Amino acid sequence: MKKELPKIYHSPISKPIHNNKNVFYGSEERTSKETSVEELFQINQVYRTNVKIKTKDKVMEKKIIGRTQNNLITFDNEIIAIADIENIELL
Repeated sequence: MKKELPKIYHSPISKPIHNNKNVFYGSEERTSKETSVEELFQINQVYRTNVKIKTKDKVMEKKIIGRTQNNLITFDNEIIAIADIENIELL
């Protein structure tokens, strides 16, 4: 037993339709250096942690004792800007 559904009227589309919207879903993706600095500070014991820091100018091995919003503080009272850090890794 086949039942036919009623026909529905639709007008023919004669021109191209460009009603698509461009949508951008942004996210707060962090750069790798910010992520690695965050990962470093998720360790329970950060005080006097030996790290190898590669900056724009040089590569150095330091003991990190703290952090401000934009800088790392070393055991030698040296302040290293996070913006200058290219890579940081635990030793």
